[in-house]
Amino acid sequence: MRQTTLGIATAGLVLLGSPGTGIAAETTAGGDAQAGQVVAKACVECHGIDGIGTTEGVPHLAGQHAAYLQAALAAYKAGQRQGAAMQEAAGQLSDADLANVAVYFAGLPPFRQAAAATQDQAQAVALEANPFAAVKAATADCASCHGEDGNIDVPGLPGLAGQHAPYLILALRAYRDGTRSDDTMQAFVADLSEAEIEDMAYYYAAMTPQRAETPAAGDAIAGLAVTAPCVGCHGGDGNTEDPKTPRLSGLDAEYLATTIELYKNGGRTHDVMRDAVLALREIDVRDLAAFYAAQKPKALPIRKPLTTAQWVERCDRCHGQDGAGGDPRFPILAGQAESYLVNALKLYHAGDRASSIMQAMSFPMGESDIQRLAAYYARKRTP
Repeated sequence: MRQTTLGIATAGLVLLGSPGTGIAAETTAGGDAQAGQVVAKACVECHGIDGIGTTEGVPHLAGQHAAYLQAALAAYKAGQRQGAAMQEAAGQLSDADLANVAVYFAGLPPFRQAAAATQDQAQAVALEANPFAAVKAATADCASCHGEDGNIDVPGLPGLAGQHAPYLILALRAYRDGTRSDDTMQAFVADLSEAEIEDMAYYYAAMTPQRAETPAAGDAIAGLAVTAPCVGCHGGDGNTEDPKTPRLSGLDAEYLATTIELYKNGGRTHDVMRDAVLALREIDVRDLAAFYAAQKPKALPIRKPLTTAQWVERCDRCHGQDGAGGDPRFPILAGQAESYLVNALKLYHAGDRASSIMQAMSFPMGESDIQRLAAYYARKRTP
């Protein structure tokens, strides 16, 4: 699952998905464009009198479906959509004003993206066949310590395959932010973006884990007797279902023992872990590590990530071929401001913007999925 909390400002009209929590009720704008032009003067600062957004993250309105615009404004007016500026602006308009301004913006010449690359070139980049291709290349430097697919049989080093992605994200951030100490890891992650961290985490999470075939100094049977403090978080066999807790099953025993000692002596800071292992004797640590190392790791039920082409096929069902529209209940995406599309998808992905359809659609998306999908539609030309 790709669940992140992203603090994206809610600026301008929401044009991705449908108003409210589901599909918008069909509406007929039936307004007066000339009267709407007068109302639109209040929108100029953000959306421009020509319907072309002038602020980063604000959508273009020109050529958008009138019925959709009217429904979106009505949702703001009713408080069904969040966004203080838009709620205040829509709240001052009559129902007739909403219809008029929707018809005005819908009647303007649609925005046409002036991309530097040709459409074919942009499409070739956006519709890459293998969504793991870039991240696999980026993790090449990780292979010597963690294995090409996250499985490795080197004492003292952890395998990453089958670890929960949210846990890996937190761990990589901790190394990047310096809250976890390891010179090698800190140097490697120092310049990683959030998108790169997330992609790496999901790459390793999707790999099938294998038990490390390395020697264990402790007694696995004796280790079972001292697992009581661990079971609540890590599970009886180390295959925890908690996405923010690491899986221990099948990891190298030496690595597990070293990590436990770090929590005991303060080398790694985590109050719950410190309290859980503080009373363990040296022999207990070895036995506990041997027990979890002997357990069979289980693969996570993670679906292979979709290509951008597959995402586009799903989005086009509502938004029309290449996002050019068709159903007036759903917005046109072709030529929309890329920054706005990115922000809107992030808000839906995080659950911070209401639409049951869009939340379900965007929930499995990663940062790179969002970036590629937004770039694809922003470079499409409206008919």
